[in-house]
Amino acid sequence: MRRVAIVHGHQGRVGSAFASRLARDGFEVITGEAISRIEWPMIDARAYLFDCAYQHEDPVGHVQRAAKHLEDWRRLGGMFIPSSMHIGTDTAYGRAKLVIEQLVAFYRGEGANVVTDRIGYFPGDGVAGDKNNPFYHELVTGDVLYARVMARLASHAERPVSGEAVRGAAPSMHAVQATVAISKS
Repeated sequence: MRRVAIVHGHQGRVGSAFASRLARDGFEVITGEAISRIEWPMIDARAYLFDCAYQHEDPVGHVQRAAKHLEDWRRLGGMFIPSSMHIGTDTAYGRAKLVIEQLVAFYRGEGANVVTDRIGYFPGDGVAGDKNNPFYHELVTGDVLYARVMARLASHAERPVSGEAVRGAAPSMHAVQATVAISKS
């Protein structure tokens, strides 16, 4: 059976890191315009989706696209939607990532093999980190990020989806309020 990886945002830092490693690991990687030509159902293939196409100027569009991908979870072997340590900041980016984590938690509860990762600071493959970045202390390499995401996807039984969930905390009321606030935007 073929293993197919659908990578949105393959030209960005996270997307390019995943696309290159997925290809190295034997996945048939589909990116860009080719994604719109995928025919479902895929015969003799197991497809995974990596939604790495965040656009800072369109947080609502990012959440809407991720929600649409999550609706299709039953036809995918797994899905990865990145989060960020900026989740605690009062910015559109932080609020969007908060909603992403809530959506991922909901769909995991429904049985979806979907994971996120609260990425601290990933400057990109081969790029030296900026010591002035507020999350420099959380610097991660592409290899480490890829390995931990793929391990989570391989282990569907692993229920935690975020840094808070790993520590066993329930979703906060702030998270629920942020979800409502973005959906009203």
